[in-house]
Amino acid sequence: MPVNRTVNVSVVFNCVQHGASDFGGSATYSQTGSTPANLGTVVDSQGNIDMQQAAAYDPSRYNDSVDFVFTLAPQSTGYVTPVTWATRHGVGATIIVPQGGSASEFVVQQSPATPQQLTIIDNDDDSSTYNYKPAIELPTHNNYYISLDPRIVNKPSSTN
Repeated sequence: MPVNRTVNVSVVFNCVQHGASDFGGSATYSQTGSTPANLGTVVDSQGNIDMQQAAAYDPSRYNDSVDFVFTLAPQSTGYVTPVTWATRHGVGATIIVPQGGSASEFVVQQSPATPQQLTIIDNDDDSSTYNYKPAIELPTHNNYYISLDPRIVNKPSSTN
């Protein structure tokens, strides 16, 4: 039975403190692996995903669905504080659908056992472009909520 393809993405969030209780920052993304291994690079440094760049796959081994596994890496610059994907004041990612589209194609998974990891499962079964809106929280600052900008653009692999 065919299984989902997987794209592993490391997210470095650089948190900056602007005032006593005002935080912000930026994120950079890097694709760290995939299944199948020869999928190719489909994620850029802004997190944008272009499945049109993916290599062809064996449909007897893999289906249309893609699991995007985003893992928060330690901060590299700025005000250093632990960050986790949002859970208390919002969800770790929202999906922004195109005109007339539906987010039913997606599943966002988070586990308390792995707060640094966020998985977005995309059925990738249509030809629409979607946006992901990730969000993090600062546990040591009352789960201060930061929505990441810019949105991640996910271009489909199909061209129906």
